[in-house]
Amino acid sequence: MSPTGSPSPTSGSPAKPARQVLTAPPWLARLLTPLMARYVAREIYRKHPGFSPQQIRDAMVHEVGELPNDEQSRFIDAVIERVPRQSDAEKPLSAWILVTANAVPLLGVLFWGWDAFALIALFWMENVIVGVFFILRMLCLDPRDAALWAAKVFMVPLFCFHYGLFTAGHGVFVFSLLGGKRYDVQGFELLEPATRAAADFGLYLPLAVLFASHLFSFGWNYLGRGEFRSARLSRLMTEPYKRIIVLHVAIILGGLGAMALGSPLWALVVLLAVKIALDFKAHVKEHSKM
Repeated sequence: MSPTGSPSPTSGSPAKPARQVLTAPPWLARLLTPLMARYVAREIYRKHPGFSPQQIRDAMVHEVGELPNDEQSRFIDAVIERVPRQSDAEKPLSAWILVTANAVPLLGVLFWGWDAFALIALFWMENVIVGVFFILRMLCLDPRDAALWAAKVFMVPLFCFHYGLFTAGHGVFVFSLLGGKRYDVQGFELLEPATRAAADFGLYLPLAVLFASHLFSFGWNYLGRGEFRSARLSRLMTEPYKRIIVLHVAIILGGLGAMALGSPLWALVVLLAVKIALDFKAHVKEHSKM
């Protein structure tokens, strides 16, 4: 049983006889319902990942042992809406849109005279976009959970600080060491060299396409498929780093190799293909966990 006096089918068996009910004050029940519902939903998904919403409802009603009252019915509804949804397809639509958006820089390589630095600078700018959308994810996470907002007040500014610091350090490396004197960074003043590189190489169009791709994923997966009800704040805090570390170590090492070779076309195409493959794999894995 949850502290709200509602059923909690998190044991190995989906249905058990009712136990003694502990009734919390109404104000405490309302405060704890989203928190407890999210916990129960995760346990149900972990132990019974194939359960449909109706199966979950039937199991919880059966555990109550009688017709649920209004408060118990609200708790059951809260659990059902927070159970992570299984992906509708092995490779979601947003993953293919991401691949298409990542293919746009190929135009720059083939027709606009881009070199390895232009690609790496573009992908660094994409990191800023990724950070913005993860902030939005945290802010939109289960907005009716008052207790969770107390955690967000601390966690969101903390994420802005450490992700911003990490991205700034990464940007200094990209522009100062790979961009040469024209894009040298003074301290952490990255806006000026970044806008100059965007203007020099025409990065605004592919950057806008990448932004649109992440916006679509945010709307389609996070809001549309209800991931905002079942995501974890702690996971949202760390998820972007997995992308940055794996993806950009490969990109920077590949970019350094391409620059050493004089940025031949074949090397830039290989570099772009590696980025697309890693991005695709990470995107599918991320949204299959929600």
